[in-house]
Amino acid sequence: MKSHTLSKAGWYLAAFLLILTFGTAIAGEVTFNRETQTDNYQVYSFFSATTTSATSTNLTGGGGYLTIAGAKAVTFYFSRGGATGPNSGSTRFEVEVTPDGTNWYDFNQLQENAATTTKTYYETYTLAGTTTAVTSMSLVDHTFLGARCIAIETTDGDHTCSAAVTF
Repeated sequence: MKSHTLSKAGWYLAAFLLILTFGTAIAGEVTFNRETQTDNYQVYSFFSATTTSATSTNLTGGGGYLTIAGAKAVTFYFSRGGATGPNSGSTRFEVEVTPDGTNWYDFNQLQENAATTTKTYYETYTLAGTTTAVTSMSLVDHTFLGARCIAIETTDGDHTCSAAVTF
């Protein structure tokens, strides 16, 4: 019985035909591409207000908000104190997010930095006295262009809001 062998040229032809047949069947197309930062850590100061309510404004450029598109993690630092005057009231902190830099929406999944196994999420976070709270954004199911901070004061005190973001 005579066996048939495929020559080197035959193998090349078979490989070419396989690539031609199956290679085009899995081709895709990028329809939208926007570059984001990678391997970067950034700290942003939204505001430091004295005895007044405040919404983050354009303190250091960037439109008064922190760009978080492509972020892996965002941590907020809310502080309240009485460095420049009385400190008997409280401050309610809120975070708003935007998909486009124009329209703003309340973010209701601020995760408290607590030593428990149960995760607690907040839409607002209230501080009284002189203290600092650390909260994080849950970005598991969300993506946004930017975030801004709002402080609503009752009575008196100093308020500071800043954030750190990892890309």
